[in-house]
Amino acid sequence: MIGKAGLGSYAKGILDYCYYGKEISAKMKIELSADTVRGELIYIQNLAIKTRSDGRLDMNYVAKQFTDNHMKNIKLGKFIWHQSFSFAPGEKPSDDTIAQISTEFAKEFGFEQNQMLVFKHEDTANLHFHIVANRINHNGKNTADHFKNYARTGQFCRRMEKEHGLTQAPDMRINNARDIQIPLVDQTHLKLKSAIDQSLNSISSIDELRKHLASRGYKTYTGRGISFFDIRKKIKIKGSDLGRSYSLSAIEKRLAQNLEMGQEKQLKPEFKTQKKRGIGI
Repeated sequence: MIGKAGLGSYAKGILDYCYYGKEISAKMKIELSADTVRGELIYIQNLAIKTRSDGRLDMNYVAKQFTDNHMKNIKLGKFIWHQSFSFAPGEKPSDDTIAQISTEFAKEFGFEQNQMLVFKHEDTANLHFHIVANRINHNGKNTADHFKNYARTGQFCRRMEKEHGLTQAPDMRINNARDIQIPLVDQTHLKLKSAIDQSLNSISSIDELRKHLASRGYKTYTGRGISFFDIRKKIKIKGSDLGRSYSLSAIEKRLAQNLEMGQEKQLKPEFKTQKKRGIGI
């Protein structure tokens, strides 16, 4: 099982995506047919629902409840937590199992008493489900615990795999002797490190690094540190997460060395010419 988290401020857009499979614009004049529904609602918490005359859920009605609750704490811009979980190909847990995983997630990440819905998607090789939750509770407090959510989501997935007998994610292995789970090297990190190393072989500035990595599908951001965005997988990775050799200071040092070596190469031919003329030592 693999999980991915995201935050948003437009409840209607996220709900439409989970239910219809795309964001439905208010300007659309055509009436959607019943077969456009992509998601199946399998769990709802602290929300009311209405059905339209055609039998489909009224997402406007649900979205309004999210935004009305947001008025209790408008300082929190991204008040919607959008979490997805994907199972191994061919694995199809029951709706009850998905609901159990969802409520356990809500309990662990701070949504136990908040507005929340769960939609199941079966239109790909990997059955997956989406959790849409309000980070703000009925008292206007932000209860969502998103501290280190990437690492904690991975730990949560490993626990759910074990508790529900699910297929283990390919990026993990189990040390049977100690009965603990150990992460293998992240292939996404390896590919990025390889792309950076290849780029650093022939460049001498951060701007050149940006151009080289852009051609390989990465965006580069610099500030106090350096980070990279994998355009294909939509994942942001800090340089420091790749290792000390990929921090901003370490990369700048490597670039400075490249610049120095380039300057030396330009001087060497001139030195040889002078030596032939008797100017050298």
